[in-house]
Amino acid sequence: MFLVREAISVHGLNVELHLIEDGEQAIRFVAGIDANPDARCPQLFLVDLNLPKLSGIEVLAHIRRSNRCASSPVLIITSSDAQNDRAQSTALGATAYFRKPSGYEAYLRLGEVIQQVLT
Repeated sequence: MFLVREAISVHGLNVELHLIEDGEQAIRFVAGIDANPDARCPQLFLVDLNLPKLSGIEVLAHIRRSNRCASSPVLIITSSDAQNDRAQSTALGATAYFRKPSGYEAYLRLGEVIQQVLT
Protein backbone atom coordinates (compact mmCIF):
# COMPACT_ATOMS: atom_id res chain seq x y z
CA MET A 1 0.00 0.00 0.00
CA PHE A 2 2.97 2.29 0.60
CA LEU A 3 3.87 2.30 -3.09
CA VAL A 4 0.28 3.03 -4.13
CA ARG A 5 0.21 6.01 -1.76
CA GLU A 6 3.59 7.17 -3.09
CA ALA A 7 2.42 6.94 -6.71
CA ILE A 8 -0.68 8.97 -5.88
CA SER A 9 1.32 11.57 -3.97
CA VAL A 10 4.04 11.97 -6.62
CA HIS A 11 1.39 12.66 -9.25
CA GLY A 12 -0.47 15.14 -7.02
CA LEU A 13 -3.74 13.23 -7.10
CA ASN A 14 -6.34 14.33 -4.58
CA VAL A 15 -7.89 10.97 -3.73
CA GLU A 16 -9.03 9.26 -0.57
CA LEU A 17 -7.97 5.64 -0.23
CA HIS A 18 -10.09 3.06 1.52
CA LEU A 19 -8.06 -0.07 2.20
CA ILE A 20 -9.79 -3.43 2.22
CA GLU A 21 -7.73 -6.41 3.37
CA ASP A 22 -9.25 -9.33 1.47
CA GLY A 23 -11.72 -10.39 -1.21
CA GLU A 24 -14.53 -11.20 1.23
CA GLN A 25 -14.32 -7.71 2.76
CA ALA A 26 -14.36 -6.19 -0.72
CA ILE A 27 -17.53 -8.05 -1.64
CA ARG A 28 -19.17 -7.01 1.66
CA PHE A 29 -18.13 -3.41 0.97
CA VAL A 30 -19.83 -3.42 -2.45
CA ALA A 31 -22.89 -5.23 -1.06
CA GLY A 32 -23.16 -2.53 1.62
CA ILE A 33 -23.20 0.16 -1.05
CA ASP A 34 -25.86 -1.73 -2.99
CA ALA A 35 -27.99 -1.98 0.17
CA ASN A 36 -27.68 1.68 1.15
CA PRO A 37 -29.16 4.21 -1.28
CA ASP A 38 -27.22 7.00 0.45
CA ALA A 39 -23.83 5.31 0.01
CA ARG A 40 -21.65 6.37 -2.91
CA CYS A 41 -19.65 4.06 -5.12
CA PRO A 42 -15.94 4.78 -5.27
CA GLN A 43 -14.74 6.78 -8.25
CA LEU A 44 -12.25 3.98 -8.85
CA PHE A 45 -11.63 0.49 -7.51
CA LEU A 46 -8.00 -0.67 -7.29
CA VAL A 47 -8.10 -4.47 -7.15
CA ASP A 48 -5.16 -6.81 -6.68
CA LEU A 49 -5.69 -10.20 -8.30
CA ASN A 50 -3.91 -11.99 -5.45
CA LEU A 51 -6.21 -11.21 -2.54
CA PRO A 52 -6.69 -13.49 0.46
CA LYS A 53 -9.98 -15.42 0.83
CA LEU A 54 -11.43 -14.50 -2.59
CA SER A 55 -9.45 -13.59 -5.69
CA GLY A 56 -9.40 -10.23 -7.37
CA ILE A 57 -11.15 -11.85 -10.35
CA GLU A 58 -14.04 -12.80 -8.05
CA VAL A 59 -14.12 -9.26 -6.66
CA LEU A 60 -14.11 -7.77 -10.17
CA ALA A 61 -16.98 -10.05 -11.19
CA HIS A 62 -18.95 -9.00 -8.11
CA ILE A 63 -18.37 -5.30 -8.82
CA ARG A 64 -19.60 -5.78 -12.38
CA ARG A 65 -22.77 -7.50 -11.06
CA SER A 66 -23.39 -4.72 -8.54
CA ASN A 67 -26.63 -2.79 -8.89
CA ARG A 68 -24.94 0.51 -8.18
CA CYS A 69 -21.19 0.14 -8.82
CA ALA A 70 -21.16 -1.88 -12.04
CA SER A 71 -20.06 1.09 -14.13
CA SER A 72 -17.30 2.22 -11.75
CA PRO A 73 -13.82 1.93 -13.26
CA VAL A 74 -11.73 -0.96 -11.97
CA LEU A 75 -7.94 -0.89 -12.20
CA ILE A 76 -6.33 -4.29 -11.74
CA ILE A 77 -2.99 -4.11 -9.96
CA THR A 78 -1.05 -7.35 -9.95
CA SER A 79 2.31 -9.02 -10.10
CA SER A 80 0.88 -11.47 -12.64
CA ASP A 81 1.87 -11.17 -16.25
CA ALA A 82 -0.10 -14.28 -17.19
CA GLN A 83 -2.08 -13.86 -20.40
CA ASN A 84 -5.01 -15.73 -18.81
CA ASP A 85 -5.22 -13.18 -15.97
CA ARG A 86 -5.24 -10.30 -18.45
CA ALA A 87 -7.85 -12.02 -20.61
CA GLN A 88 -10.12 -12.77 -17.64
CA SER A 89 -9.79 -9.22 -16.34
CA THR A 90 -10.62 -7.77 -19.74
CA ALA A 91 -13.55 -10.16 -20.25
CA LEU A 92 -14.99 -9.12 -16.89
CA GLY A 93 -14.73 -5.45 -17.77
CA ALA A 94 -11.58 -4.23 -16.05
CA THR A 95 -10.87 -0.67 -17.09
CA ALA A 96 -7.09 -1.03 -16.94
CA TYR A 97 -4.42 -3.54 -15.96
CA PHE A 98 -1.22 -2.50 -14.17
CA ARG A 99 1.49 -5.09 -13.71
CA LYS A 100 3.53 -4.32 -10.61
CA PRO A 101 7.09 -3.64 -11.70
CA SER A 102 10.10 -4.56 -9.59
CA GLY A 103 11.55 -1.04 -9.43
CA TYR A 104 10.39 1.90 -7.34
CA GLU A 105 10.45 4.47 -10.15
CA ALA A 106 8.50 2.21 -12.49
CA TYR A 107 5.90 1.57 -9.78
CA LEU A 108 5.30 5.30 -9.46
CA ARG A 109 3.88 5.19 -13.00
CA LEU A 110 0.76 3.78 -11.32
CA GLY A 111 -0.15 7.39 -10.49
CA GLU A 112 -0.29 8.20 -14.21
CA VAL A 113 -2.52 5.21 -14.85
CA ILE A 114 -4.88 6.21 -12.03
CA GLN A 115 -5.00 9.76 -13.38
CA GLN A 116 -5.83 8.51 -16.89
CA VAL A 117 -8.61 6.26 -15.59
CA LEU A 118 -10.14 9.07 -13.53
CA THR A 119 -10.21 11.58 -16.40
